[in-house]
Parts: sequence; structure tokens; C-alpha cells
Amino acid sequence: MKKYIEGFVKLAVSLGVGIGIVYWFVGRMSETEKLQIVADIKRANYLWVILPSVIGIVSNYFRSQRWRLLLRPLGYNPSMFNTFFSVMIMYFLNIFFPRLGEVSRCGVLSRYENVPMDKAIGTMVLERIVDVLCLGIILAILVTTQSDKFWALKAEIASKSQELAGKYQISDTFKYGVFFGVIILVVAFLAYRINKQGLSSLIAEGKERAMGMIRGIISIKDIGSPWEFVFHTVMIWACYFSMGYVGFFMFPETANLPPIAAFMCLAFSAVAFSLTPGGLGLYPIFMQLIVNVYGVAGSAALSYGLVSWSAQTASVLVGGVISLMVLAIFNREPSLKEVSPKS
Repeated sequence: MKKYIEGFVKLAVSLGVGIGIVYWFVGRMSETEKLQIVADIKRANYLWVILPSVIGIVSNYFRSQRWRLLLRPLGYNPSMFNTFFSVMIMYFLNIFFPRLGEVSRCGVLSRYENVPMDKAIGTMVLERIVDVLCLGIILAILVTTQSDKFWALKAEIASKSQELAGKYQISDTFKYGVFFGVIILVVAFLAYRINKQGLSSLIAEGKERAMGMIRGIISIKDIGSPWEFVFHTVMIWACYFSMGYVGFFMFPETANLPPIAAFMCLAFSAVAFSLTPGGLGLYPIFMQLIVNVYGVAGSAALSYGLVSWSAQTASVLVGGVISLMVLAIFNREPSLKEVSPKS
């Protein structure tokens, strides 16, 4: 029950902020600006709108292959099919319930491949650590080669975020109410579990699950093909970069942007996606600010962000729904696929 309430609160808050940002931003636009953006969207080259979404799906393939590499040292060899669609479902659910998707993809493999949740979550945590390191490398490149633009953008985005946060600030009463409500639910849940199975048994179960997560996190040391892991990681981030750079060609005004601008978009899009579900509201604004810095003015700057976000979100929604249906059809019964740690 605690998880459902906490998830609902997070969804309501993040969706509310995202929708509020959209409403606030559109409300500040004149009728002429709105008409111009509609005209921009109509004149976009949709070959370059669709291609980034295709590249995004390819990145999910590399992510699923990298995940399989981490699971093999633990004695599990999930099928590429189930792993790929679990990753697709992860991004689909993250649009509605931020961070729930990561746990859900572990649940898919637990259901269909009998991979224990604690070990799957451990490998997922390791993946996120690696991704944070990769993002750190990109930020270091930007700070080194685009220092003036990077810090100017950071200041402008921080100012914009503060302005929006002030407009849609949540009251302290509500936040404290949610906090204490969650505490009460946690205490009640623990009391129920202790009464049902005993304190010592609950502690032993917690230790076992914690050890499973730790084994998942350190599984990287037993990977038989470390260079394959590096290859998949590089390809994931190469796809992310390509999505931004290829998308520049959707408008003549953005077609001549330099490749480094795509790295800037990649870095700040991570911020947008972390603040609202799927970057709702923030992603187009951040992209507008970035292409402005690189010399793109007028409505095309915002239109680029709007079209990019809409295409990516649509592909994630369609891909997620298809993945849920296909998994249900082709996985009638759970199957256990284990290999030796050396395979």
C-alpha cells in the first residue's frame, strides 16, 4: 500500500509540474507566436523526425545486450527477446511513474526468466552508475570545450527552473503530510511483517535480499567479455548523441548546428527527464535555450524541442504498449534459463 500511495503522489506532483509548465509557457505566447509554431511543425522534415526515434529503439537493443552480460555471471542467461522488451517497458512506465520503470523491467525478467528481483535490481543499479559516469565524461567535455556556453546555459536553466518552481510550489503542509503518512505506513507494514514471520526471520530475509543486490552490483568483475560491455555502453551513448544530432536536420534553421550542440542537448535533456515525467514541459524549453545559444532564433528554436519531444514520447508510448502485448502473447509460461558463471 505504501508503494502505491508513494507512487501516486510522485506521479501527481511530477505530472502536475509538467502540465503546469506547459500551461505557463503557452500562456505567455502571443497568438502570432502560436500560429508560427504550428506552421513550423507542419513544415518539419519528418524523415529526420522519425529517424531519431528509430535510433532510440536501437539504443534499447544495446542496453538490453549490456544487461544480459551483467546477468550471466550470476548464472542467468535471459533471452534477448524478453530483455529487450523489458527495457522498452521501462521507458514506457517512466513516462507515467518516474523511476518505477527500472524496477518494472527487473520484474519482467523475474516473471518470465526467473531472475531474482534482488539480483536484477543490483545489476540495474550498476548500469545506472555506469551511465552516470558516462554523463560525467560528457559534462567534462562540455565544460572544457564549451565553457562559456555551458555555464551560461546552466545559469539560464537554473533561473528558469526557479521561476517555474516558485509558480508551482507545493505547500509545506502537503509535503509534511505526505512524509508523515509514508512513515506511518512503513511502521505499520514492518509491524505486520514482524508479527507474521518474526523479527529474526525478517532480518534474515532482508540480509539475503541485500546480498543479492550486492552480488548484482559487483557482477561486472566476472564479465567474460569486458570489451563487449564497453562496446555496448559506447553504442548506447552514441545512439543518444545521434538522436539529437540527426534531429537537427528537421528544420533548415537547425540543420547547420555543430555536433557539440548535440552533446549539450544530451546533457541538459538528462536534467529535464529527471525533473518531470519524460521531460514534460521542460524538455522543449531546455532545447530552445540551447539552440538559442548556438545562434538559432525565432520560433524554430522552440519548435525543434516540441517536435523532438513529441516524436520520442510517441515512439516510447507505442513501443511500450506493443511490448506489453507481445510479452503476454509469447510468454505463456515462465522459463528458467541458467548457464554456468563461466559461459
